Amino acid sequence: MASMSVTGTQSPHARPWQRTLVVALAVVAVAHSVVLAFWLAPRSPLRDAVGDRTLATYVNPYFEQSWSALAPNAQFADESFTLRAQVKDDATGTITMSEWIDVTAAEDRALRRDVDPARVHAIARRLATNLNGAMFGLNPRQRVLVRESYTKEPIERLGDRLYSAGTDRRAAVQSYVAYDTMATRFASMYARARFDGRILKVQYRIGRRTVPSGATRAADALQGRDFHWFEFGFRRGFAASFEAQTAFDDYVGA
Repeated sequence: MASMSVTGTQSPHARPWQRTLVVALAVVAVAHSVVLAFWLAPRSPLRDAVGDRTLATYVNPYFEQSWSALAPNAQFADESFTLRAQVKDDATGTITMSEWIDVTAAEDRALRRDVDPARVHAIARRLATNLNGAMFGLNPRQRVLVRESYTKEPIERLGDRLYSAGTDRRAAVQSYVAYDTMATRFASMYARARFDGRILKVQYRIGRRTVPSGATRAADALQGRDFHWFEFGFRRGFAASFEAQTAFDDYVGA
């Protein structure tokens, strides 16, 4: 019987250039690790012998990292959405004005230990973000106009007046009008889920505060900073369909 060849199961020997390449890569990796170790190490005679400038020349800017680089969605501003509503009890005819409700703070408390929150819980904060952006695009006269109430005349009048007050800000006006509609509907449905009665009108406001710099963060915490507010006039309450309001009730009660 012919003997079986085993040459097909043997690994071929590494070629000289392959061995040289592996050794060179290993040397580079070790050298890089040593330099980073010196960079991160506390001061010592050996580190001083190498020199901070020498280490910085290698590490910066190619290997310097920051939170903005590691977290592409890092937030540098905290924003707030608050609302209040005028509610009518149809049984008694009593009309009351609610206290201000900080929706974003309520969401933060509810989601503190929720590792997989539903996207619906981000609505209020995203509305605040988008409205802040729209407001920064308006001119001073337009910012005054949005503080007026529109409960008897159509809200479309506000859009016309905003356009008249700044014809060069059409994109900003379009953004604000769209987000004002969203905020009014959100505030109306949120109030309807919280209070018994018919929502006659709602008012919302948005706040913004910036994250303190890293150098002062230990003494100047974000929670200790005041919000800078944009306030808006009253808007006529929005009545959602039964199905939409029922779903919103579940969200608010969750």
